Amino acid sequence: MDKDGKQQFIIKICCVIAAFALWLFITSTENPVTAFKIKSIPVQLLNADVLTHSNLILVPGQDLTTSLNIKGANTSTLLNAKATDFTVVADLSQYALKKGEQKIPIEIRKSPDNISVINSDSLFITVNLDERIEAKLPISVNVTGKPKEGFYASAAKLSQEYATVVGGSKFVNIVKELLVEVDIEGQESDVVKNYKLKPVDAAGKEIKEVAVNPSNMDVKIPVRKTKAVAVKVKTTGNLSSDYTLASITVLPEQLDITGSTADLEQLENLNTEAIDLSKINKTTTVNAKVLIPDGLSLVNNTTDGIVKVQITLNKVVQKNLSLDIKYVNLDGKYDAKLEKVKQAIVISGTETVINSLDLKKFSAAVDLANLVEGEHTVKVSVPMPEGVNLISGVPDKILVTITKKQTGVTTSNGN
Repeated sequence: MDKDGKQQFIIKICCVIAAFALWLFITSTENPVTAFKIKSIPVQLLNADVLTHSNLILVPGQDLTTSLNIKGANTSTLLNAKATDFTVVADLSQYALKKGEQKIPIEIRKSPDNISVINSDSLFITVNLDERIEAKLPISVNVTGKPKEGFYASAAKLSQEYATVVGGSKFVNIVKELLVEVDIEGQESDVVKNYKLKPVDAAGKEIKEVAVNPSNMDVKIPVRKTKAVAVKVKTTGNLSSDYTLASITVLPEQLDITGSTADLEQLENLNTEAIDLSKINKTTTVNAKVLIPDGLSLVNNTTDGIVKVQITLNKVVQKNLSLDIKYVNLDGKYDAKLEKVKQAIVISGTETVINSLDLKKFSAAVDLANLVEGEHTVKVSVPMPEGVNLISGVPDKILVTITKKQTGVTTSNGN
């Protein structure tokens, strides 16, 4: 292409661009658009209080917006129009409302002066209404975390035990309780705070479509120091003479107690209510309540302060014995003759002790030390092994006759 041809081509291109730009200007300023739609314009519901009077409520989550078909003087005016330039309302007080979906006419209260709404006479909004109900539900506290080592958190104290859930029947009926969530991780003093009440269903899922009255409440969780304290078993009365007490043990041997530092420092042990031994006639386990001083309480009190007391008894039995009475410590130049050389006695002790006795080691003896020729009344001694009691049979004293040995005469006593 020669130089003149190129110039002619460039001129033609420029003319086309200029013509297109002029066309855009004219169409944007002079030629109106026949139809244009603005979407998502909020619809204000007037006199919504009539819903409460009719025991109705709006179902949450509805899209209460509409779209308008508009026209204007020029394209730029329409393109610049925004949803916020319009005020659209629906007056609920003008209609007999009931549960379910209903169409309410829409009224345009405000729009730009240079814009007309084409579909203003045929606008409706569909609202979904539900029966408005209330339910009084219990409040539960969900405590998470653990207090500082050596401290214990007691049960939460609530400013009230119930609150009211308000909303549509569809949602209120699935709310099972109101939950307060409290974190006590690392706490070493009382937790006192105002918490939000969360409505939850049976699975613990929050139901956000209802209102709670009151929405918040005060919760106090006492956090106190703890101490492990031994349990001491108290008894009253006496066992039957047929038994002896082998042992008393308690489970658990100690309990964790919580309270003020001052009260815990003064506490040495915990006593049970007295167990009447006169009513015990066999080895047995009984329940006993632990007495907790005022101002203190049990940690993790799952047994209401009841401990198990194991009482072990030994049965007492009697045994008849026939003992040889012997003398000891007689001077070698004397002979001795005892008033009696046999004695029947009755001893008692536990079955275990009596059955394990070595009866050969039992004896009765009179001590003749420092006694001279003549008659003497001497005390009889019968040593009892540990755990054995002498019931009867041993005389307090017997008569002993001491004589000089005859020279060249051999005597036989067996002592």
